[in-house]
Amino acid sequence: MGRVILFNSFVAISFIFATIFSQSVLAEDKKESLYTRLGGIYNIAITVDHLVDKLYTNHALNANPNIKNVHDQIHTKAGFKVWLTNWVAKRTGGPDVYKPDEFGRGKNMKDSHPHLKITDREFDIIMTECLQTFYNFNVPDQEISELMADLQSFRDDIVTNPTEGYKSPYQIQEKYRN
Repeated sequence: MGRVILFNSFVAISFIFATIFSQSVLAEDKKESLYTRLGGIYNIAITVDHLVDKLYTNHALNANPNIKNVHDQIHTKAGFKVWLTNWVAKRTGGPDVYKPDEFGRGKNMKDSHPHLKITDREFDIIMTECLQTFYNFNVPDQEISELMADLQSFRDDIVTNPTEGYKSPYQIQEKYRN
């Protein structure tokens, strides 16, 4: 009799854990992607359109002759908007349309940026333009945090001309974390 009660208790506990676990898995599966929460490709595209216009006219970025050279080539702007829209869509959980082409575009961030010789400060200028653009389009705070953290994760790939001793306002120092 004791074994039957013990076995039935084990079955009941297992059932409860299985039910709780399956509900938590279902809840996680129901969480919308960042892509969906941003409103999909059209919202991403209009935001990228605005951002790229700001980047191409930013005087501090254009002080870097390598960046200015790209920005001065009028044909690069429209294409960059397409590539960046595709990259953001992929990074946020949308369709994976960001793929390398025969012209050498669509590469990973590390292989795409060495010729620009981007400094830490220039990377932060790009981060600032992104943040201002997100505010301009009223992107919710949670989504801004996720987007900015993702962009920040590429700092080491994109910055190919690091500035010794530079302290980025976007890199939270350990002593300030809760």
